[in-house]
Amino acid sequence: MFVYPATSAPPDIVRFRLLPALVLIASTAFNAGLSLVNGHIMPVPTALVIGTEAALVSAAMGLAFLAWRPQMAPSLAIIAALALFAVFRGLLMVQPDPKLLRDVMLIPVFLMLGMAFDDRGLVRTIVALHTLVFAVLLIEALAPQMYSDLFRIQDYYITTRGNKLDEFYNTDSELFISATRPNERFFSFVDAPRLSSIFLEPVSLGNYCSIITAFVGACYRRLGFAASAYLAVTTLAMLVGCDGRLATATCVLLIIVCVIATWLPRQTAVLHLPLVLGFVFAVVIGTGLKPGNDDFPGRLAHTVALLRNYDIPEFLGLSNEYLGKAMDAGVAYLITTQSLLGLIMLWAYITLGTREDTDEQIRFTHALSLYLALSMMVSYSFLTIKTGALLWFIQGSLQSTPIRAISRRLSDTEERKMLSPREESSWAR
Repeated sequence: MFVYPATSAPPDIVRFRLLPALVLIASTAFNAGLSLVNGHIMPVPTALVIGTEAALVSAAMGLAFLAWRPQMAPSLAIIAALALFAVFRGLLMVQPDPKLLRDVMLIPVFLMLGMAFDDRGLVRTIVALHTLVFAVLLIEALAPQMYSDLFRIQDYYITTRGNKLDEFYNTDSELFISATRPNERFFSFVDAPRLSSIFLEPVSLGNYCSIITAFVGACYRRLGFAASAYLAVTTLAMLVGCDGRLATATCVLLIIVCVIATWLPRQTAVLHLPLVLGFVFAVVIGTGLKPGNDDFPGRLAHTVALLRNYDIPEFLGLSNEYLGKAMDAGVAYLITTQSLLGLIMLWAYITLGTREDTDEQIRFTHALSLYLALSMMVSYSFLTIKTGALLWFIQGSLQSTPIRAISRRLSDTEERKMLSPREESSWAR
């Protein structure tokens, strides 16, 4: 039996643990890296941002195909269906927009990458990424001028996203638009700009906190007490730092759903979106909320008003009339860009196409579905690679757990057959 040298890692460890983990971390942090380049080396063109993201998505898909297994077939079918609709939509409207496909492609691609990952390294990968996020947040909190000078976020978004200087609340700050918003903070005892860490803007940090909360709530036994406490305490500090109103409420609800998820009937995660959407409609119509204010009630009212204005072309995904407005209403954005049928297909893939063989799988699928349903009411930010890659990577890794356990047992049995009696005795010990 071949034994790998002690100085090199076996190829399966590199392929199924190290490389997927590196792609995940790079997908989460590459915007921060490009902002460093933009601020200190050279202006970063938009094409470089797009190219970097495309390279990361391609790497994720390539690694998934290297570890192909039948469980990935539904994800590949979803990719094909999304791509066909994007081509059809682009040809019919004579306005092809690759971004509309990219937004939803992240879901199956990074879910497949998670399936390709050896889940024995999941905790270490998440803890390593989280430590990076928290370390940068500490620098931002304790040395804000150093953080501002380092990343020059305002310049980065003006250069790469086409933002205008007058869009920023504080033109004298190098922080993101909403980092120094003029209205009062949710956590009023904090008198400082909203923190962003490697995400460069507070909303994504809030979404990240929600994802980590879902992970801890679903996998606390795998994590153990020390890692769970570390993730919980630092995530709470991040929530306060980013002043995430929706994120804080979401985290509380995610903890509740993780507690009760295993008592619910199987496949009921599919109900989160229709129930949340129905509740929002009832609240907005019942209380007479009106769109206009850029706050939580205003966003909810905007979502309801937008969907009530949709006609057949919008529900077929063949109109761009409300595309700009739909960016503040994720459910409307998905209908506009993928059609109502496309949204239903994606939601069924996310909730009904999942394994529920373990408590971890059940809890995380419910938490993921609730997080998405709540996010869809006020934004389409859940589609960004900065946080989406992590969400779907975790889900894919958890989905592959039973298969990997069986595979490892079979591999161990086959390996034992090749050992001598003395080697087998040593192996067993």
